[in-house]
Amino acid sequence: MIFFELWPSVIAGLTVSVLHAAIPTHWLPFVLAGRSQSWSYKKTISILLIAGLGHVLTTTLIGAAVVWFGVTLSGNFESILIYLSAFSVLCFGLYNIIQYKRGYQHSHCDHAHHHNHDHTRFAKDGWAILSLLSLLTFSPCEAFLPVYVSAWPLGWSGFLVLSVTLAVGTLSAMILFTTLMHISFKKFNDQFKFQWLENHEKLVTGLVLILLALVICLTHVLFPHQH
Repeated sequence: MIFFELWPSVIAGLTVSVLHAAIPTHWLPFVLAGRSQSWSYKKTISILLIAGLGHVLTTTLIGAAVVWFGVTLSGNFESILIYLSAFSVLCFGLYNIIQYKRGYQHSHCDHAHHHNHDHTRFAKDGWAILSLLSLLTFSPCEAFLPVYVSAWPLGWSGFLVLSVTLAVGTLSAMILFTTLMHISFKKFNDQFKFQWLENHEKLVTGLVLILLALVICLTHVLFPHQH
């Protein structure tokens, strides 16, 4: 019975979560990080899922506060979250540029330097993963909150169904776009061998991420209610 009462909210929630997850900040940094850190597809998706679950959890907790305590997100609080998200992307971009500056001469050298790179791999991955986790943690899907409110008369069972809807829509879209971009990059590399891009990949990645952070801030300033 509850399903028939809830299905309009489920459809709306699924649409909102998929469209929100389609925003490049939810998947592009993972693709770029996977390439700059030389992660396998499986590792990239695993990290994406962890970050995505954190994103869903943050949204769910805020949704619970909204429907239970009547809490509303102020414009200032939303802005803080958005700028923190942009700051995470910016930091990761700067990190890639710093790594490029420090390790460019050794990034494509012989196996004599391989051993030292292995020792620093864990530390480098740690910073990258932390940046990605921060990115999604500080950018909850606030567009989903009205969906939670609309279904609140059905109680916590309705809230649970919508939370699952949020998780399925968000994670599915993130995996889809990440996979498509991963395949595109692979085909591009197989067909066109650009040595310059291989040598300067961290620099390009850093600049793209910094540009993405600026776009996040600019979009919020120009369209404060459409992020």
